[in-house]
Amino acid sequence: MNRQVLAVLRKAADDIAVRSPDTAANVLIRALSLVGEGNSDRPQLLAETVRLLSFAGRLSEARLLGRSALRCETDDATKASVEAGLAEALMYTGRADVVVVRVRRALAARGVPDEVRASLLAAEAHGLLYASDVGSARCAAEAAVDLARSCDSRAALVFAILAQSVVARAEGRLRDSLSAAGEAVGLGGEARGLERHRHPRLWAAGAAAALDRFAEAESGLDRGQQEAEAAGALWSLPLWHCFRAKLRLAEGKLDQAEAQARMGLEGASRLTAHLRNICMLGVLAQIEIHRGNTAGAREHMRRVRQLMSQGLNAMEDQVRWELALVYDACGDYDLAARNAAQAAEALPGRLLLLTDDPSVGPQLVRMLMRAGAVREAERVCAAVAGLARVNPSVPSLAGAAFHAQGLLRSDADVLRAAVQAYRDSPRKLAAASALEDAAKAENAAGRRDTAAVLGQEALGVYSALGAVRAARRTEALVRSVGVGHVTRPRDIACRDAADWSALTRAERRVADLVTQGMTNHSVAAALSVSPHTVDSHLRKIFRKLGVANRVALTRLALHKDHGKR
Repeated sequence: MNRQVLAVLRKAADDIAVRSPDTAANVLIRALSLVGEGNSDRPQLLAETVRLLSFAGRLSEARLLGRSALRCETDDATKASVEAGLAEALMYTGRADVVVVRVRRALAARGVPDEVRASLLAAEAHGLLYASDVGSARCAAEAAVDLARSCDSRAALVFAILAQSVVARAEGRLRDSLSAAGEAVGLGGEARGLERHRHPRLWAAGAAAALDRFAEAESGLDRGQQEAEAAGALWSLPLWHCFRAKLRLAEGKLDQAEAQARMGLEGASRLTAHLRNICMLGVLAQIEIHRGNTAGAREHMRRVRQLMSQGLNAMEDQVRWELALVYDACGDYDLAARNAAQAAEALPGRLLLLTDDPSVGPQLVRMLMRAGAVREAERVCAAVAGLARVNPSVPSLAGAAFHAQGLLRSDADVLRAAVQAYRDSPRKLAAASALEDAAKAENAAGRRDTAAVLGQEALGVYSALGAVRAARRTEALVRSVGVGHVTRPRDIACRDAADWSALTRAERRVADLVTQGMTNHSVAAALSVSPHTVDSHLRKIFRKLGVANRVALTRLALHKDHGKR
């Protein structure tokens, strides 16, 4: 192949990559088809293509091409570049152990450019973090940041700082986590290269949510997704859906959480991004438990176990926790406690389970205490208390710490303190759980009137959120303390009606016409806009309202109108 033609194709791919790594990867794949096996430019071209395929989310292709590239006779620097691209592809598939092994092998080679070495160190940090070696992950992230700064590689620096952010969250340093993610957002915003596709707003949203700053997290997710779509990074959509699903679940918006998780699951399955599949299946399992559908929850976790059996070893503590929830809901308390103990093994060295959802702590304590595993329950309680102590301004952490301690000691006073702390928390299901446990403790202490008040408040929250299983359990508690007539709030079909205020005037006009049964072309004609504009508005409407399709949008509109009557 003519070197001049190859140079033109590589330059075109480089220019396109910022807007669309997917298109750029196709350009280089075309160039590869024109380059012979013995061409001296082929190894470096392979390395560039693997990297672009990873950024484009074409993980299977990246892995296949990367393995092919590593079989070529080439220098260590080129092989290290291939390994860097492969490491990112493998991270999304959940093979943390393989990531670390491959990265370390590449780092041991001579002649690896500092920019590539910095990216490899950042990948190692992410891999070690998922493998629960937080201390080593911190060291790798710090080394990556120092090296990226020294060689002035913005792309490697953004990747490395994001590793630092997640390490800080795993260690419970939540403000440090948000600060680091904010720095990465700033660098990414100024960027003109592929570092824009690191999507630092995702990680900033996670850090903000851990600090109970849900509005900030939601705003970051909206802006980040808009930037990703504008940059042509449609492969990243499952990531945004995954983060948003977890946020909705924490707020107790079960319908919206389900819609986000299902949309993300569909996209992640196409990409073989198994790590996100596991996350979203776990969200769906928790939703089904809240709704009292244990069969559905078991099915979601069956799929999780199937994925884990393929050698995935990331997020093991999260999976163990979700399995414990399912076994607990099914009444298999021994298996629930066994999985709860395994989930707690990472504590307090790796706190992501608690920073993602502080209410996990009290629930672990409850399961462990029921099985007589007092020592394990004490370790969990200490981990939650330590996390709250380091982050004193986070209401959910204070509430979870009191809640866990109250369950450990069967102390009604401490459980009432948990209820009070949760008053300022956006995590409604966690707050209702504290109310329920406080009611039980008050009843056990003979204070039936107080138990009735707390129980009825818990019942109101559960009912409003559609948490059927907990509502039934709490209704039985309230009746047992002598309340003859239990007033359950009308099943709040319009509970998310306020979210319609997030729509712009143009989006509301489109939504109104679509929910009347009009097609996109009919809506476009009625509003004198293009069908493309209607389609764009509709995607934003789905995202803001947390619905997956026109049917769900229409159902939500009917609920909204019903709530006004």
